[in-house]
Amino acid sequence: MNKLACALLSSVLVGTMAAPALAQTPTPAPAAAKAQPPKGFEKLGWLAGTRYIDRSGTKSYETWTGISGGLISGAVASASGGGLAEFFVIGPNEQGVYGLKVANTTKGLTNWTFRPIVLLEPNKIKFADGTGSFSIESTPDGGIHNVATKIVDGKESQSGEWFWLPVK
Repeated sequence: MNKLACALLSSVLVGTMAAPALAQTPTPAPAAAKAQPPKGFEKLGWLAGTRYIDRSGTKSYETWTGISGGLISGAVASASGGGLAEFFVIGPNEQGVYGLKVANTTKGLTNWTFRPIVLLEPNKIKFADGTGSFSIESTPDGGIHNVATKIVDGKESQSGEWFWLPVK
């Protein structure tokens, strides 16, 4: 009986000691400082919308969201070249640097890359790093003009250019 009484008493003591600890309101950890968008970021609203390219009767579509929470996201769906989906986010990386994150389905969406913003004007944004650059510029008809470059052996050369037309 003594063993049973000791076990019961131990359970009650442990319970009464643990209950206040469990009932305490946890102190929240200090929030990490949120990266602030660069000056002029709020003027990138012109990106929002859906546009297309027609390549010999095969249409590809690109869509960008408006600005939300300091981010802009987008996607492209292309039937050319066997099909491709690509996803974009303009926002901060883990260090709080704003730029363009991109991944596509050619490698199972595990191939995210990042290029910081190097130019931000009312109708143009450009991202660049040591491998090349990518620019997005609005066109008078509501479309978008993109230019991609690569840097090979220290020299920059254009690797792609696209004129996306507005969907009407």
